[in-house]
Amino acid sequence: MTMDDYFYNGELMKCYELAMQVAEGPDKALADKYIALLEAYDFAKYPKPTLLVETQHGERADESYPESDVVVEIRAIKDEVAFAKRVTELEELAKTGTANEKAQSFFTQGELFLFAHHYNESVHCFKQAVTENPNKGLYWGITGQTMHRFGWMPFDALGYLEQAIELDPTNARWKWNKALVLIQLAKDLKKAPFIANAAITLEDALADCGDHQRSLRDAIQNTINNMDGYVFS
Repeated sequence: MTMDDYFYNGELMKCYELAMQVAEGPDKALADKYIALLEAYDFAKYPKPTLLVETQHGERADESYPESDVVVEIRAIKDEVAFAKRVTELEELAKTGTANEKAQSFFTQGELFLFAHHYNESVHCFKQAVTENPNKGLYWGITGQTMHRFGWMPFDALGYLEQAIELDPTNARWKWNKALVLIQLAKDLKKAPFIANAAITLEDALADCGDHQRSLRDAIQNTINNMDGYVFS
C-alpha cells in the first residue's frame, strides 16, 4: 500500500506513519505534504493503543453498548438533588479513579452532554476517554461519529474512526461512519478514489452487520443506494 492508497481509504494514521519513514528520494515531497497535513490535525499526538487485551463489546439491538448503561441509569433520576449528586460523583471519578474508571466516566459524561446537545463538550469528554483508555474501540468510534455528525473536519473524524476499526474490525457502525466521511470528502474534494473506497467500506459494513442491527442495516443499504446522489448532486 502506498501513502496515496492509505490516504484515499481513510487510513490516515497508516498514511502518516508511512510518510514518516520516507527520509529521501522521489516520494519525499509527497511524504512532507502528508506529514504537514496530518500533523495539523494532531496525528502526531494521538494516544497509542497498548498491547493489553481489551474486550470490545458489540452493539446491541437498541444501538447501545454495555458502557452506556450508566447513562441510562443517571438519566432516569428525576430528583434534581439526586441527579446533581450522581453527576458530581461521576466528575470525581474522572479525577481520582483508575485509568479505566476515568475513561468510563468521561465516556458517560460525553453521552450526557450529547443528549443535552452540547456537542463540543461531548467531543472533549470522548477524547479524554480515549486518552485514558486508548484500547477500547467504542471510545474512538463514538468520538469520530460525533465529530462527523456535528461539524468537525473530515480528517478529524476519520482519524478516530480508523483507530476504532483497527481495534474492533467487525464493527459495522464505525465502517458505515467511515464511508460517510469518505463520501463527504469525495464531494468536497472531487477525488474519485474516495468514493471507490467508500463503496468497498459500505459492502464490508453490510457484511459485518448483525441480524439484530436492522436499523443500521437499512441505513447502510440506503447509503449504498443513494451514494451517487450524495456526491454528484
